[in-house]
Amino acid sequence: MNAKTEQGGSAAQPGYAGWIDRALAEHVRFAPDVGQIALFGQRMLLLHASSFTALRRELVERLGIPQAREIMTRLGYQQGYDDGVRVLESAGDHPIEELLSMGPRLRAMEGFVVNRPIDGMTCDVERGTFWGDYLWTFSMEAEAHLEHLGLSGAPACWMIVGYASGYCTAITGIPILWREIECCAMGHSHCRVIGRPLAEWSDLSEDDTSYLHAETFVGLPKSDAPGPGAKPSALGNMVGVSAGFNAVAGLVRRVAPTDSTVLFLGESGVGKERFAKALHSISARVDKPFVAINCAAIPDELVESELFGVEKGAFTGADRSRPGRFERADGGILFLDEIATLPLPSQGKLLRALQEREIERVGDSRVRKVDVRIIAAANRDLRQEVEAGRFREDLFYRLNVFPVTIPPLRDRRSDIPLLVSLFLQQFSARFGKTVAGLTRHAHEALWNYDWPGNVRELENMIERAVILCDEGGSIDIQHLFAGGEKINTRLFGIDASGRLEEAGRNAPGDTPVDDPVDSLLDDMTSFKDLEEALLKRALRRCNGNASAAARMLKMGRGQFEYRIRKAMDRSAE
Repeated sequence: MNAKTEQGGSAAQPGYAGWIDRALAEHVRFAPDVGQIALFGQRMLLLHASSFTALRRELVERLGIPQAREIMTRLGYQQGYDDGVRVLESAGDHPIEELLSMGPRLRAMEGFVVNRPIDGMTCDVERGTFWGDYLWTFSMEAEAHLEHLGLSGAPACWMIVGYASGYCTAITGIPILWREIECCAMGHSHCRVIGRPLAEWSDLSEDDTSYLHAETFVGLPKSDAPGPGAKPSALGNMVGVSAGFNAVAGLVRRVAPTDSTVLFLGESGVGKERFAKALHSISARVDKPFVAINCAAIPDELVESELFGVEKGAFTGADRSRPGRFERADGGILFLDEIATLPLPSQGKLLRALQEREIERVGDSRVRKVDVRIIAAANRDLRQEVEAGRFREDLFYRLNVFPVTIPPLRDRRSDIPLLVSLFLQQFSARFGKTVAGLTRHAHEALWNYDWPGNVRELENMIERAVILCDEGGSIDIQHLFAGGEKINTRLFGIDASGRLEEAGRNAPGDTPVDDPVDSLLDDMTSFKDLEEALLKRALRRCNGNASAAARMLKMGRGQFEYRIRKAMDRSAE
């Protein structure tokens, strides 16, 4: 798909801006009696510009320009991505050029900046290409910077640039990076921005992309940083802009300088070991060993010898003495993955080692002191394991000093385009293969998939797709979902106007299903009954999670909450 759009319309596209304004007007709601403003189903605020600029100035004064820029750009990116997702959910089959044009108009309507196209935006999703060139006038951020900080030596429209990057990334499924090359805060007569795919920028500075990477966000303050011999951080290839990802990164940053025990919790494949290595790389123990052990991969009878070591002759086959993981990690960090699988006898001995900071090898009576920081990980609910009698309560409380829950990928979908781009670069380079990009259908399928295997599954899926797709071609659904994965499909849904519509499409190889509309009409007495049943069933299937239920029905959360509230009120009458 190749699309070119120019905000404000063109001779080739009469009435274009008018359609956008009408579409936006249909999705703005004011409810002053309940203190709510909604845009595309999400709650909005009318915020005093003077308060915002004062907050911006305080961030700069307290944190310095680099960190303030990173925070503001990330905030703008999240706003843009959220708007883009809701535009996609509400827009139906409108072409991508129309959806892209909504972004500049939305930001103008929100009072941040006025956009004037130079070349507008050109996009070919299947080839992974994008180009944008705009002039900005009346930039709220540039005016705020000039007012509070004076003339700048660098561009200052951080949040607006972040918004443009996030919005275009959500609409296209391609990680898009906009850069400001002229700025009123620098003394130019206007601001000018250029947008390209992230992978195509060859001269990026750390400031341009720091908001996308955990590296600088998690990096220790200079006063706490390890010495000259420190190893580089393991976070360099970890990307994310979601609130969940950045919350974990922030917790890692806080706990890294300490010696506290850390417990990473989360489903398989969310990256617990990767975060543990990242913590090690920015800790005071960075020049000491990082030793990992997967407790689930060790036979029960060998757990103690693996953890604590073994003396020669301790049992048949022990023909030499060898240290265990505790001794090998002395001075550094021991990572105990899948700790919930440890047998109960071994849990008791582990507890003693943690309490006394000493171990005994199997078959030995000598006590050895060890200086080890423990990081553990579990993909089960340890409290439930304690209640079931499978995990020692005293060991749980010894480990649960600083718990960090890593959210599953389905709860941080805004990270998917960045991760896809990262994995595409890695595997294309490894296999010496050129891949144009992903089709729009492929992007949609990745967005709608439930990701039971999380980031690890996404990585494997992209590796497989790079192998299967043609040289120079685009990755499509059949390349991604060739391992037996089931693409989520819905038999029906409710569109933004509340009308029943067919939704989704069958995955390759799936058996088509009969159209359910006739039977629904036979069973339901009215549309309100049908709507109420859909809303309640979606909420029940999502275990009461309103955001997930809204996504299931392709609705904004605010729109879903409004409709379910009305349905509940009708039921109570």
